[in-house]
This record gives sequence, C-alpha cells and structure tokens, in this order.
Amino acid sequence: MEQRLITIESLQKIRAETSLLLPVGHSFIPFDILIAAYCGDENGDDLTVKALFASLPYSDMGIRYHFKKLISTGWLEFHNGDKDTRIKRVKASQKLVKRLFLLEERIAPIFKNLRTS
Repeated sequence: MEQRLITIESLQKIRAETSLLLPVGHSFIPFDILIAAYCGDENGDDLTVKALFASLPYSDMGIRYHFKKLISTGWLEFHNGDKDTRIKRVKASQKLVKRLFLLEERIAPIFKNLRTS
C-alpha cells in the first residue's frame, strides 16, 4: 500500500479513537483546549485562562463556548496558583489525564505500523 494512503488511514483511525475518548465532536477547538491545558500541566506552567485563550488560533467567542462546556463537564478545572489568587488558572482534570493515557495506549499501535510500513 502506498505510504500516503497508510498515513491517511492512520489519521482516520486516530481521529476515530480521539472522538471515542475525548469530547471533541466536530470541532478541533475543544481538542486544542484540552491538549494545551494538559501540556501546560506537564510543563509545570501555571496556565492562566487568558494565556490559554491567547495561545489558540480561534476567536475568543469560539474558545469561550467550548471552554465553559469543558469546565462544566469536568474535563478541565480551575485552580489557584501560589501567587495572585485573583487570576484564574486552568489545569487538566484527572478525568482528562486518564482518558489521554487510554488514548495513548490505543493509538500507539497506529504509530508503530506507520514506522514499519
């Protein structure tokens, strides 16, 4: 099979697994919000809501809609940092962390197949 077709089929499989495990729906906005929040935690960043919104290439209105939904459904959480407690900070919830680890397990074979083909 041609490498390009294998790559495209792999992307379809990754998208399908992502849709099963994360609340991404038809938009990449929630996916990008979740990944940014998780990466902020992993990098030890004290990610503010303002910084999160500024880091994404979407309108504030689009981000706000999905962000509020992710907060209300427990995918993201607010927390107070060590410094100014008036500033809202966001972090990945345990629910998100668990699902991302599961997603990693499920898509790892797809990446192995890409390397061997």
